[in-house]
Amino acid sequence: MSTYSLKGLKLTPQNRKHSKMPGGRRNAKSNSFKHHAHAHSHASDDRHACDLPAQPQVVPPKHIPLPDLPPSSDLYFEIDAFALCIFAMAGQYINLYRSVFWLPYSNNEHALNFYLIDYYILTINVIMLSRRLPVCILKQICNLCFPVSYQPTYTLCIHIVTIVSLVPVLLFCFYNVILEYGIPSIIFLIYPFVVSIVVLGANTTKFLELKSAPPERTTVTKSKGGSSANIKNSSTVNHVCSMSAETVREEVEMLRTDFNNRWKQVLFNSFLVVYHATFLPCYFTQSTLHYDVHWVTQHGVFTGIGCFTLYVSHCFPPKYCDVLHRAALHLGRWQRVEIKNVYVPYSTWTESAMWNQGALVKHSKELFKAEGIANAAEPGHSGHSRFYSLFKDPSTAAKVIWLLQLLLITAEMLILVQSHTWNDLISIQLLIMVNCKTLYGMTKVYFVVKKIYYEENALITKFSH
Repeated sequence: MSTYSLKGLKLTPQNRKHSKMPGGRRNAKSNSFKHHAHAHSHASDDRHACDLPAQPQVVPPKHIPLPDLPPSSDLYFEIDAFALCIFAMAGQYINLYRSVFWLPYSNNEHALNFYLIDYYILTINVIMLSRRLPVCILKQICNLCFPVSYQPTYTLCIHIVTIVSLVPVLLFCFYNVILEYGIPSIIFLIYPFVVSIVVLGANTTKFLELKSAPPERTTVTKSKGGSSANIKNSSTVNHVCSMSAETVREEVEMLRTDFNNRWKQVLFNSFLVVYHATFLPCYFTQSTLHYDVHWVTQHGVFTGIGCFTLYVSHCFPPKYCDVLHRAALHLGRWQRVEIKNVYVPYSTWTESAMWNQGALVKHSKELFKAEGIANAAEPGHSGHSRFYSLFKDPSTAAKVIWLLQLLLITAEMLILVQSHTWNDLISIQLLIMVNCKTLYGMTKVYFVVKKIYYEENALITKFSH
């Protein structure tokens, strides 16, 4: 008897030989059986697999190592970030409390009306903007004095000392601000802490340091006896070139978690700088003080964009983005397709298989086509699709951030040329100095990674065809 598959009438080799015999009776029988299979099997879907050719072997992606592009150390970055915060806040105070000291009948001998500045608010802003710098300095000193095995212990001690030192000062300033501006002012003082808990969680490490430790990564390895063992390594974020689909998805989930944590910290810290350096000085001003609302708002926007690009360039260095890029090449992506031909050949997606480029599979009653050279992603998984789209070519994201920084400095230069008051000139120049340093580092990184990933894409295209 002939053996048929319920998915598309797949014949065995022996029956294929008989199916080539002349005559129409066997063909009529096949057509009758096909109609019967369509009537009773897969009643909810009218698309079925035809005689599917053998799946070709999946070619592993080719990686080109990045050249040595060492990012700035945490200490140098914290100094740059602190300089940006202080310059932004100084520029805002200049915009608010400028004086007309040059007039012959002016009673003020200073460029600013210092007697109008609330020094309790100023102290709160300085503490919140510089909270990471003393922690970083103390950690650098402890790294030189103690072995690496003691790092968790002295890091905890540094956090305790920092909190014990800063909290009493903040509470004292809060108390005096409430006495001066009333109880409703406490809402604006504790608002950043509420946002921190909502975004980062109740974790002082993420509040006092920019980057938290990477999440634990679990990889499955086979021992000599064939059994699997879990190996956890939370010391670094790295990539393991594996052709196991389950291992690739586990690695991608770990990298997605770490990427989301870093992204939250970038957004939160950028918000915190804008809030304490530009907004609070404006909110806690005397009602009789007149200032240019348009200019101080523009100063806040420029400060936010400058902080955002600075934090992104540090939290997502080229080596880190390359790890995510390599994982994305192994992950691949599935594109949902609509095919009118009901006899198009397809396979049933299985979570343990790697799929080659162009493979057509069925998952959850939908057809998907593989786009990557190697595909371990789950069809219809939006997180996997976003991960592949974002890190298939990291030079695209680097180009967007680089162009954003370039447009920022261009806009600041144009406004500087059109400015005519001394406070406008000084406040905008303070931002330009820090932003130009950030642009220099981003330009060097962008053109290097652009060339590397262009060559890698050409290499992958060559081997995949």
